[in-house]
Amino acid sequence: MIINNNLSAMNAHRQLGVNQGMAAKAQEKLSSGLRINKAGDDAAGLAISEKMRAQVRGLDQASRNSQDGISMIQTAEGALSETHSILQRMRELATQAANGTNTDQDRQNIQDEINSLTSEINRIGNTTEFNGQKLLNGASSIETNQTVNSIAGPATATSGVGSIDLADVTIAEGNTFIINGETFTAIAADETAEGNQFNVGADAGASIDNLRTAIGANDNFNSGGTGTTITVTEAAASGENFTFSSNVNDIELTQDTPSQLAATAGEATLTLSDNLKAGTVISVNGTDFTAVAQGETAGANQFVIGEDAGATAANLANAIGGIASATDNVITLTEATPSGENFDVKVTSQFSSTFQIGANQGQSLSLNIADMRADALNLTTSLSNATQAQKDSLGVTNGTNSDVTELALDVSTHESAAQAITTIQSAIDKVSNERSNLGANQNRLEHTISNLNNSSENLQAAESRIRDVDMAKEIMEFTKQNILSQASQSMLAQANQAPQQVLQLLG
Repeated sequence: MIINNNLSAMNAHRQLGVNQGMAAKAQEKLSSGLRINKAGDDAAGLAISEKMRAQVRGLDQASRNSQDGISMIQTAEGALSETHSILQRMRELATQAANGTNTDQDRQNIQDEINSLTSEINRIGNTTEFNGQKLLNGASSIETNQTVNSIAGPATATSGVGSIDLADVTIAEGNTFIINGETFTAIAADETAEGNQFNVGADAGASIDNLRTAIGANDNFNSGGTGTTITVTEAAASGENFTFSSNVNDIELTQDTPSQLAATAGEATLTLSDNLKAGTVISVNGTDFTAVAQGETAGANQFVIGEDAGATAANLANAIGGIASATDNVITLTEATPSGENFDVKVTSQFSSTFQIGANQGQSLSLNIADMRADALNLTTSLSNATQAQKDSLGVTNGTNSDVTELALDVSTHESAAQAITTIQSAIDKVSNERSNLGANQNRLEHTISNLNNSSENLQAAESRIRDVDMAKEIMEFTKQNILSQASQSMLAQANQAPQQVLQLLG
């Protein structure tokens, strides 16, 4: 019998500590609801669980990303729906204008509405945006420093000169004189002349003087001459011959249609930036050259985007051929022979956005939206060489201000109106294709969301089996450890009473 080392008490104490520790762990799990509260609970399980949690949260965010993508698509598609409605109305107007029952004034009224509707198409294209990103102007992938500069026609040219002999000609009210498409109309002496109108004078000389003054007041011409002769000089060189007609008989041109104006080869420059994107189309005199990504093989009329703007410019110049040369990031285009016309150079791109629709790298969807403004739909032409009369009659704005930037489709004759019908139908087809593409991507994203949500739910269930505690099982464990702890305490008390028996030996 010993008292210095009470082995029974020591054993009971050790077991009590073990039981209380196990009970504490069970209590921790029950209070948190988790089987793994720290790495020590299950090191491998914790690593697997955290990886699954990252995947689940990535899937949930990808689902939200996809919903945002649908919202962007719906914004663009809704705007194009209105563009479709406008084009349908324009086609109706062009069909109406092609009918021979219309007077010139009727057709001008139709033209005015077409001009306004075309400007509205530009406004929709220039202002439709989602979260600050322009969707329909095709320019979002081109930085502002990527511009077309110095688009010029003949480097030098002289103004054309014509001479009209009105000797022995009596000018009466209603007579017209048409010079390079500008119509000058005679009105009664007591009426107020406006625009290209002039009053019939008291005699032939006075009428001629009034016509000479009206021609000189037009921005496109300077006029001079004496007596019955009127000389007409272009205000700015156009590189084209004069045209002249009149409903007055016996008028002769003492200088019959002047010869082609002298001109040297035209030149244009195009400055590229480093962030040119694949899909950008650069059109030179009607030939399209399309940018392709690095690593791809350039086909006919394609050029590869280089490591910097200089390399890209060299590739584009090589694709264009002999008329193009590149210095750094600037491409110079030069006519092989003088044509007397401006270069036609356009840079068009498409809105491009990439949606992250998965939890991991490489799980994405790219969306491209073409330029949906009037010029890209071939509904307008350039102001280059346009007369003031054309600007007044066909002027179109960008939709955000009143500045004329383009010329609308002309419906002033049966032939031009009939051609406009075909052009507008092509624009309708192009918008239809773009809306179809948007709708297909929207439907795809809806399926993507369903798949992501299903994957997230299943992965969450798998992670739960690793991380969450089985409450019933853990309560059973806690109860067991609690009872064992109480039993250990009782045994420790009994073991502590054993040394008391030594005192009986002393009695």
